[in-house]
Amino acid sequence: MLTLKTSEPESGRRAEKRRELALHTLTALAELGFARINLREVAARSGTQLGSIHYYFEDKTDLLLCAVRLYTEEFIGGLEQLIRNATSAQELIEQGCAALASAITEKAEMHRLWYDARAQAMYDPAFRAVVSELETALTALTGHFLERLRQFGFGGLPGDALATYLQMDGWFRYCLQRHLGGDQGARDELVRRMRELIENAPRGPA
Repeated sequence: MLTLKTSEPESGRRAEKRRELALHTLTALAELGFARINLREVAARSGTQLGSIHYYFEDKTDLLLCAVRLYTEEFIGGLEQLIRNATSAQELIEQGCAALASAITEKAEMHRLWYDARAQAMYDPAFRAVVSELETALTALTGHFLERLRQFGFGGLPGDALATYLQMDGWFRYCLQRHLGGDQGARDELVRRMRELIENAPRGPA
């Protein structure tokens, strides 16, 4: 749980207000990025009172991490639902690739914010616990994806969810960066690379 301004346990009402403010400022945070962010500008862009932000968040790191966690958990939840609802390996692959490709075109700034937080975790210990928690969740999501494919008889997939996540994440970040740089082919590139990664895995017993 993120550190609060006071030592009091976080009440349900306080937690909900923090969530509301973080969601309200998420777009401004995503546009600015951590290096350029300050709470006054976030307040101005989001129409939120600066005093409210200062009351509910210790500093810009606290606000940023709360927002990153909320968005990433929502992203993971959507993919989990897609995995659960798939009725065949082909449907799962097609819809999974399409969802990731849409993420880099429709939610590019949000995902850029996630990579911003990950980069900051290399320098600032305040970021490490949340980033580690979310990367653990993303690795588990990848493991669920692989297991679901095996349940559909799609055999021969690698058993190492972390290794697969890192490969997928590498292509996702690369294509996101290209899209943000104006490359109109980045979306299709991501779909192609993800398909290759899954479909060209060594075949073996299911």
